[in-house]
Amino acid sequence: MVSPDEPGADAWEAIADGWAEYMARGEGPGQSRKLLLDDAHWALLGDVSGVRVLDCGCGEGRFARQLAGRGASVTAFDLSERMIAHARQAEASDPLGIEYYLADMTDLSRFLAESFDAAVSYLSLIDVLDYEAATREIARVLRPGGQFLFSLVHPCFAPPGASWEPRRPGTIPIWDKDKLYKKIDNYFPARELRFKMWPTAPTETINYHRPLQDYARTCRSAGLLIRDITEPVPTEEVMAHRDNMREFLRAPYFMLIDCVKAQTAEQANT
Repeated sequence: MVSPDEPGADAWEAIADGWAEYMARGEGPGQSRKLLLDDAHWALLGDVSGVRVLDCGCGEGRFARQLAGRGASVTAFDLSERMIAHARQAEASDPLGIEYYLADMTDLSRFLAESFDAAVSYLSLIDVLDYEAATREIARVLRPGGQFLFSLVHPCFAPPGASWEPRRPGTIPIWDKDKLYKKIDNYFPARELRFKMWPTAPTETINYHRPLQDYARTCRSAGLLIRDITEPVPTEEVMAHRDNMREFLRAPYFMLIDCVKAQTAEQANT
C-alpha cells in the first residue's frame, strides 16, 4: 500500500522533524496554514460533528486533530513513516480517537468503498505524481453525496517561475510597497517542481504544477462534481501584523476546490 517509488517520498521523510516543528509553531510553511488556509477550509467543511472524515496526506496530523477537535470521526494517512510517527505521538499524548495509517494516496485498498462521508486533501494532492489514480481512490471510498475538499497552490498565479517585480531594480521585495507587479508565465504544460520548504531544509521536496483543466477533468472522470471554488485572502487583522501577506489580495496564492460525489439516478431515488 505504500509505494517507495513515489517521487519525493524520501524528501518528506527527511524533512518530517523540521516540518512538525514549523507546523507546531505556525511559522515558515505553517504560517499560511494558520493565518489563511485553516479558516478557508472550515468555511467549506462546515459542521463536521459526527462526520466520518478521511484526511489524505495528513503529514504530522495538525489538521486531523482540528477535525477531531470539532467532533469528526477521523481516519488519516500519509506516505511518510516519520510524519505518521509524529502524528501518533500527538495522539498518544492527547487522545482524540484518530486512526493513523501509513498509506499511498493512489492505493486506498485498506479502506472499504463508500466508507467515508468526507475527504480532505490539505495541500497534498499537489505532491502526488499519479493524482488521477489518487482522485479515483478518494472518490471510491466516499459515499454518494460525500464531500471531497482539496487545496492547491494556485495554478494561475503561482506557475513555475512566477515572481514579484521589485519597485527598485536589484532588490528582493518583501513588503507590499516594494512589489510592483507579479510576473506570471509558463502556465502550460503540467510539470514537476523542486524546491526547499524553508531555506535550511535538508533537501528539496517535489510537487506538481498542473493547469486547472487537468483537475477539472480528473474530478469529472472520477464522478466528482465541483460545486465551489475559493481563493482565500487574509483578513485586515492578519495583514495589519503580516504586511507580506497583502500580496494575496493582488494575486491569490492558494485555491480550494469543493466537490461532491455524484449519485446515480437509482441512488438519488432511494
